[in-house]
Amino acid sequence: MYAGHHYVTTVTPQYATSGILLIKDAGTSGGISEGSILLQEGLTGGGKSMDNEIQILKSLTLMERVVDRLGANINYYRSGEERDTELYRDAPVVLDTFAFAGERPFGLSFFLELRDTATFAIKFAEGQQAKTQRFGEIFATEAGVFQLSRRPDTDLLPGTYRVNIRPLDLVAYSYKNRFTVRRIGSQIASSVLDLSMTDPIPQRAADVINTVIQVYNEEEIEDKNRVLLNTLDFIDERVGKLTEELDAVEGGIQNFKARNEIITSDAASSRDFVMNEIRASLQNLSEYEVRKELLTSLENLVRSNAGNKDLIPANLIADNPVLSGLVTQYNESLLERDRLAKAASPQNPTLIILEERLTDIRALILETIRNLRSDLNIPMRKIQTKIDNLQRNMSNVPSMEKALLEQIRLQTVKENLFLYLLQKREETALSEAVTAPNTRVVDRARVPKFPVFPKKRMVYLACAALGLIIPLLLVTVLGFFENKIQSEDMITELTNIPILGRIALSKKKEDIVVKQGSRSAIAEMFRLLRTNLNYLNVDKKRQIVLITSSVSGEGKSFVGLNLAMTVALSDKKVILLGMDLRKPKMHQYLGVENGRGLSDYLVQQAELEDVVQEFSGSKNLSYITSGPIPPNPAELILSNRMDELIEKLSTQYDYIIIDTPPIGLVSDALLLRKYVSNMLIVVRQKYTKKNMVRDLQMLYANDELKGAGLVFNAVKQGRSYYGYGGYNYGYGQGYYTSEE
Repeated sequence: MYAGHHYVTTVTPQYATSGILLIKDAGTSGGISEGSILLQEGLTGGGKSMDNEIQILKSLTLMERVVDRLGANINYYRSGEERDTELYRDAPVVLDTFAFAGERPFGLSFFLELRDTATFAIKFAEGQQAKTQRFGEIFATEAGVFQLSRRPDTDLLPGTYRVNIRPLDLVAYSYKNRFTVRRIGSQIASSVLDLSMTDPIPQRAADVINTVIQVYNEEEIEDKNRVLLNTLDFIDERVGKLTEELDAVEGGIQNFKARNEIITSDAASSRDFVMNEIRASLQNLSEYEVRKELLTSLENLVRSNAGNKDLIPANLIADNPVLSGLVTQYNESLLERDRLAKAASPQNPTLIILEERLTDIRALILETIRNLRSDLNIPMRKIQTKIDNLQRNMSNVPSMEKALLEQIRLQTVKENLFLYLLQKREETALSEAVTAPNTRVVDRARVPKFPVFPKKRMVYLACAALGLIIPLLLVTVLGFFENKIQSEDMITELTNIPILGRIALSKKKEDIVVKQGSRSAIAEMFRLLRTNLNYLNVDKKRQIVLITSSVSGEGKSFVGLNLAMTVALSDKKVILLGMDLRKPKMHQYLGVENGRGLSDYLVQQAELEDVVQEFSGSKNLSYITSGPIPPNPAELILSNRMDELIEKLSTQYDYIIIDTPPIGLVSDALLLRKYVSNMLIVVRQKYTKKNMVRDLQMLYANDELKGAGLVFNAVKQGRSYYGYGGYNYGYGQGYYTSEE
């Protein structure tokens, strides 16, 4: 069912719509048509051929015009997680203009990152650095020249969009293949056509059909109005030339007025205007002279104040912020100097600095006044020049008025001819508009509401049927071929031996994962295994734990070493015995040499104190390696020296942990069962085979496994394995730390 839902939600749906068109004056049998009544003869030799009209409607040329009018060769997509969603009229951007740099027979695609309503970032390939551009501005790139604008009636959703520009003919060919035209009713007498099309965008499907009808009618009217169109072209050409001539005449009049400074429609009225301009210019010149005089007075005042004794009036130059600021600084420094001079001698350093500052500011004030006065000379000269020109033009008014009238007369002639041609153009256009197409739209194409593909109900029914059959087949096949332990549920189905602990798959390369202060998940699992052993042996002061497995490689030595380390950290004296006399590995995990060990003791070539060694990583942990490999391991285990060894160690240590060979291969582990209080059998996930667990169940049912319990080792992290019945070990963040 999920696959069906995924298919339905990811496959692009297709929508179908249709329109019905009636072709008037159609048929091949001849007779009286609606238009023939107006003809002189009264009868015609037959109407339109429906086969011809169908071919015209399905022509590639007509479809190219439809695609061009709709802009359907430009597609917009919004990028999504599963697929890109194509946008049509709801696209937030519009590609207004584009011109490729070079030939692009297959079009072009580029990506947009919309950030705000004013700018966007564009790139032409994944991983390329995007460049920021502004909406409405033409910009050039290595691919060509483009212009994009915001669609005003659409909300801007920030994100990544893709614009795909395809060749017009390829898009038209694709639409033509999905566009069908067929007769409704009799194939001989009927002139009603059904136009249908499928498209992923329902609105576009309806637009294509309606635009096909519109373009078809336009082409028919164009054929009928060819003479009228030629007339319109001639008039448009003449109107265009007259427009240029009128622009030249009007431009000449405008230049004449500008050149002779005629503001109003006639020269006489301009005389009064010129007088007013002269008066206004004289007033402006007077204002500049007043300001210049004020600056001169201020300059004389500052020059006369050579000893920096008097304050400078600030209200004379309030309109200039720079000069006002300098005067304010000068006055404040002068007042500060006067206050200091009352209490300090002339040699006071601060007083000397203030004097120097006053001198510098005074020099800046004089320089600023000179610059301002020099700046005033520029507009004063311009105003004086304007006054001179106005006075000089006053004497040329009569001759200018005559020349102006001649140009206005020429303008009137051109305007009358222009209006006449426009009138004839409207009359011709009206004649053209009277022409109507010989078609009638019976039913316009409407926007479909439901897709025709995919059929959701059929997909869901098929997936439901397959969803029942395929899982059943998979379970049957996988169950038949699967022969390794995958989960705890599989263990409990095969045996009654209790599971005393679960050890996660270690991400570290270290053999010893339990250390002082360690709070990793795997360390907590070994502590839980230690706790379960204590519950089983709550009344026993000494515990002898045997560690074995079904076959080699299941991690019994790893579990035994880290369990011994875990017990030692609980302030218990622990000794680890490497009793795998056939294929010893314990010394490799301990990182020591396999020197004198258990085999030496059992053959009476060494005493106990000669083979017991202290582990450097813990003061409470000791170990005895297996020693040289003997030819008769089973006989050594059954010897009296083995009884003496266990008896001596039981008096010195709280825990004795014995690492033995796999129980499924040799009998060494079973020979030691009389000494142990618990037997831990290691089962490794995706390694231990089912038949081995079945063999363990047979031994357990025959009471041959004393105090047996299973340790599920190398469990991968996951909801089904990593903890208790689906709960992650540690019950959340903070109870243990993750392995690095």
